[in-house]
Amino acid sequence: MQGGGFYNRNSALQAANLGSALPLFVAAAAEYPVAAASTTPFGIADYGASQGRNSMIPMASAIDALRPRIGPDRPIVISHVDLPSNDFTSLFTVLDEDPTSYLAGRANVYPMAIGRSHFGEVLPMHSVDLGWTSNALHWMSRNPCPVPDHGWGVFSADPAVRAAIDAQLDADWVAFLQARAREMRPGGRLVCQFMGRGPESHGFEWMANTFWQSWVDTADAGLLSQGELERISAPSAGRSAAQIEAPFRDGRVTGLRLADLATVQAPDPYWDAYRNSGDAVQLGRVWADMMRAANGPSFAAALDPGRDRGTVLDAVTETLAARIAADPQQNRSFNVIVVIEADGAA
Repeated sequence: MQGGGFYNRNSALQAANLGSALPLFVAAAAEYPVAAASTTPFGIADYGASQGRNSMIPMASAIDALRPRIGPDRPIVISHVDLPSNDFTSLFTVLDEDPTSYLAGRANVYPMAIGRSHFGEVLPMHSVDLGWTSNALHWMSRNPCPVPDHGWGVFSADPAVRAAIDAQLDADWVAFLQARAREMRPGGRLVCQFMGRGPESHGFEWMANTFWQSWVDTADAGLLSQGELERISAPSAGRSAAQIEAPFRDGRVTGLRLADLATVQAPDPYWDAYRNSGDAVQLGRVWADMMRAANGPSFAAALDPGRDRGTVLDAVTETLAARIAADPQQNRSFNVIVVIEADGAA
């Protein structure tokens, strides 16, 4: 994610996406089997926290659902997990200064940050009561192979590339689940929202293709080379319901139960605003800024050392905004909502 708070300022789409999972997270907090008179800190993990703005409402909602049940004095520890390169400064600035901070008016809440990949263990065994992750698990741990014909391997014309992407998605999902099986307390619950696949198509084709074509246009304009263009590959893709269910069916994950799974049409708040305003230029701008914030760094990582990445990203962003403004469309993509429970009683 682009740092300096840029992602926080340009992630309204991600905020809209998590809305479908939020009621399940609140219900998990409200129904959690709390041990009577326990003084053990209640552990909430926020896997893939990014710059924090989209974590504030979920964490605040969970705290408010828990307090009547655990009492005012029991400590709540919230662990925000993301890669070491994440902009944790922006996260803590939001916590300290933003009116939506979950610390505002809530006592005995202790946030911390962990700069490690959530595809491995990041917290002590049996320390997590509630887990939350939004807009994160469609990101893979690595690019499994070169993808010379598209910015996303899942949209490559090469079936071998698409198969490699699916294999990486599977390995990462299993690794994520196995780590959570060790971290979660018996009876703990984990709510996940991330990009899924539709029954007839992956989804997100319009924007993925338009973003990629904007990079091709920028290469054609001489701002990056063909070799650089062929190295670009964003390590992300949606999973189908069958891919999510597979490790639970075949026994590769133990200690966890898949309690709920749904694939839903993703919202498009940018299109909703465009329908009200008719402002195609603004539609292009918000989409271009969001795509730069979320995907720009992973695309730009393929550029040659010494290349002015800011200049290239500026050009791609302007090209993308113009393309969208010239041909406004509603985004068609999918979210998956997953609820997982740890075996045993709390």
